[in-house]
Amino acid sequence: MKVGVTIHKEGEWYVAIDPVTGVASQGKSIDEALKNFQEAFELWFENAEEWEKERAMKGEPVATMVIEIKI
Repeated sequence: MKVGVTIHKEGEWYVAIDPVTGVASQGKSIDEALKNFQEAFELWFENAEEWEKERAMKGEPVATMVIEIKI
């Protein structure tokens, strides 16, 4: 199963989040954040309702970007 994950930095922590399901985790490195995310997602998937699983399997984001907006 492919899951779209967005990673951003909050202070000293890297946060990995799936915007479709809202599952998130963190770590001191990107690798640690992704490892922790995988564990969190597996636990979520084991306990998710069937409709939530279907939504997760369909919702593969194409891209996440950082853009600058001048206001």
